[in-house]
Amino acid sequence: MDSTSSTTTAEIRSRLEADFRRRIGLFYRSLQITPPYHSVEKAVQAIHDALGNFQKPVLRAIAADPTALDALFTQVFLESGLAKKSRGIIMKVLADRPELLAPDCKPFAEAFRPP
Repeated sequence: MDSTSSTTTAEIRSRLEADFRRRIGLFYRSLQITPPYHSVEKAVQAIHDALGNFQKPVLRAIAADPTALDALFTQVFLESGLAKKSRGIIMKVLADRPELLAPDCKPFAEAFRPP
């Protein structure tokens, strides 16, 4: 992520939103499951709303810190309700074939761990 002062707040938000959307798509593709499109759009709107609450320095810090970015994306994934869709199928695939999961999507898998 570009952290120069010439990058606008809108550009940082747009890049983070695009990365979130990409990871969600990758999550479902890697597990070979059709994504719940309405719920995906709801989650994308949720990340848009969440990022709108942050000022440029905070956005830059999140964008530059993979752990913080994973935590934010996972939080939105959970809070948007996306983790409740296809839960049983996803839990089964993750239990039977965890190697299918793309590395960028591992934080999302935490939402599907048995209690």
